[in-house]
Amino acid sequence: MSTRNTLLEVKDLHLQFGGVKAVDGLTMSVHENEIVSVIGPNGAGKTSAFNCISGFYRPTGGCITFMGKSIMRARPSRITQMGMARTFQNLRLFADMSIVDNVKTAAHATMSQSWYDAFLHTPRFRRTERACEADALAWLDFVGFSGDPEAFVGQLPYGGQRKVEIARALATSPKVLLLDEPAAGLNHTETQHLMALIRQIRDLGVSIVLIEHDMGLVMDISERIIVLNYGREIADGTPEETRNNPQVIEAYLGSDEEDAQ
Repeated sequence: MSTRNTLLEVKDLHLQFGGVKAVDGLTMSVHENEIVSVIGPNGAGKTSAFNCISGFYRPTGGCITFMGKSIMRARPSRITQMGMARTFQNLRLFADMSIVDNVKTAAHATMSQSWYDAFLHTPRFRRTERACEADALAWLDFVGFSGDPEAFVGQLPYGGQRKVEIARALATSPKVLLLDEPAAGLNHTETQHLMALIRQIRDLGVSIVLIEHDMGLVMDISERIIVLNYGREIADGTPEETRNNPQVIEAYLGSDEEDAQ
């Protein structure tokens, strides 16, 4: 049992689409300064759970608490303002905007300025814009982006776009960062850089929850692994405990007998 404060708590979460139970009684928690991986077979409910936690889906039942407050009815923008950010399995960058402007869209979410300031380009607006620009460039540097920040993000290779998406999420100053398959489409070198980056983010005091199919990455980087199957948690433990859990082997990792077939 962790002695660290609990930031995110999910209890008996349900999400149903017609007769399909995408999430079926999920209970899980995330503590401060923790790297947690969520794994499971395709269709196990991992992304559906993320979408409920981040406000993109309205759960059918259960309870989600973040920083001691219920977020069951909160909009994604409100959840972001409270300190939770996420990336997506399919990149959601603005391809026709510059790299730095993509990150600035997130930095703006944490800075206060009125429509009056924006319309009249008041000194307050100009100060905010300079601060957003500096913040965006700092996060791009943090994730290891070394190209032209004024280039269109759509011109970047896939690995570069992944860095920009993570920088954009970090620009919201999250306490919890949800990463949905961040290693998808990355080569071995890029995956190694990603692992180092995830640890650097955790060292900033950000808890990280990632959905990932790269089991090498999961086993190497995770403090805890939560395993889902048919929308339910079937295991929650260390990498070693997960690797040796019979239910996990049967549901996801595969047995030696299966591998031999």
